Amino acid sequence: MDDFENDFPKFDWKNIPAYKHPLGKDCPCPKHEYIREQINITKTLSQEKNNNHNLKQKPHITLKFCPDHYDVYFNEVIPSMPLKHKLMTKLALKLGAVVIQKIPYMQSDQCFYCKFGSGGFDKKKELPPI
Repeated sequence: MDDFENDFPKFDWKNIPAYKHPLGKDCPCPKHEYIREQINITKTLSQEKNNNHNLKQKPHITLKFCPDHYDVYFNEVIPSMPLKHKLMTKLALKLGAVVIQKIPYMQSDQCFYCKFGSGGFDKKKELPPI
């Protein structure tokens, strides 16, 4: 986190959409680090499940949103994306590569946008332990 702030001193990673970050998907900001970590965990769990059950399931990413951010994601974020990103997101949702889970307000501490997104209820600078 400190290295990122030293390398990009005036970059506001919380309030800028992830697709506009420097270096694209290889951006060293906490938001992208968290996403990469979740992808690696999901792949590992999926591979273990496949090895245990001999099933060929593709790994998927599960994003958890509180009711407010769930509605914001589907009604505002996806429609405002550039066409290419909008189509890829909708395709990933239909294929099951990305799973969006609506969690109750009681579990809003697990909401992705509440933790790392702009306008979150309880923004944190550090990533949660896994």
